[in-house]
Amino acid sequence: MYQTPIFRELETYINKTNACLNNTVLFGDDLSLKNTYSKEFKTSFSYGKWLVKGYNYKFLKNYTIDARSGFLSRVNPGIYLELKKEQYDVILIHGYESLTAWLTLFSSKLTGTKIVWRGESVLKGIENKKSFKQIAKKFILTRFFRSCDAVLYSCSGNKDFIKFYKVNGEKLFFIPCAVNNKFFQAEREKNINNITDIKKELGIDRSNMVILFSARFTTRKRPFDLLNAMIKICNSNITIIFVGDGIERKRMEDFVDKNNLNAIFTGFKSQLEISKFYVISDINIIISDYDPSPKAMNEAMNFRLPIIVSNVVGTAYDLVKEGENGFITQVGDINAIAQKIDYFNKNRDSIKKMGKKSFDIIQNWNYQENVKGILNAFEYVKE
Repeated sequence: MYQTPIFRELETYINKTNACLNNTVLFGDDLSLKNTYSKEFKTSFSYGKWLVKGYNYKFLKNYTIDARSGFLSRVNPGIYLELKKEQYDVILIHGYESLTAWLTLFSSKLTGTKIVWRGESVLKGIENKKSFKQIAKKFILTRFFRSCDAVLYSCSGNKDFIKFYKVNGEKLFFIPCAVNNKFFQAEREKNINNITDIKKELGIDRSNMVILFSARFTTRKRPFDLLNAMIKICNSNITIIFVGDGIERKRMEDFVDKNNLNAIFTGFKSQLEISKFYVISDINIIISDYDPSPKAMNEAMNFRLPIIVSNVVGTAYDLVKEGENGFITQVGDINAIAQKIDYFNKNRDSIKKMGKKSFDIIQNWNYQENVKGILNAFEYVKE
């Protein structure tokens, strides 16, 4: 749901400018269009047909056993015949974590198709370890990227990852990690006058500061860092809204009950449903121990929320300016998280000021800039 709008925006650009460019999206599976059960969110859902509206696309036959995750989730040998038949000038490969990504790389070399690559990985801090896995990964990915004619990066953390694998700087093009800013800003305007009613519906005291934690409830997202931070400060006038679901939910609920915290668990919510939780929130917290480009942070900034984010989040230093629209804490530093929450609670005037700065920063992180970056890469490889 975060990638397909880029294709739609590219098609819009082509139509508006009469650009001499035909854009076709090749999908390795139609999983997102089906009602599929998610173990992490503990529910079944489909993103809907809107995902494939507004641009040309094809589905390649997927010869996998399980399309939900893993290297063999995409097995599309038909990519070679597709490239040979259609004679595309350029192909944009997303990621390297599937067999099809590698099949596309090899097929492109065989058919003479130029390759542009994009992904959102960031460094984990273990890349220089002398383990067989890390040595092999560096050897393989260095050659993978060397085979690409251009490489796109989505944030400074992603750029550091790509440069670690020896990508030449002139091959790099920026496409910012983005969400549909226009949609979320319109949702804010639609709900802004309903804040009192929404809070009443959820049983939140009007004077409470509201913290939004929107994520999968897994150890990687570190929800217990937030919960443990809360018991270090006076929290009687603070409410946490946990949007999402996952294997840690029961333990989180037990912790909340044991420590008499004000918290609401909403379960998984779609983009249409989540807006009412953003609009009543005061701050957004993303404190994962690995998170390349959490789109929830972009969404929250469109709702003018200050951010508390951990330093290992890929977009942290791009989207959060220390003391201006939020704070960057060391991952796992519960005391620092507690201090920042306490600061916002005791300085409510700063919330509005910092939220305005969040809104200003996020304006240039949009799909239009994505299209510019992609087109710049296409022009570069065609030279």
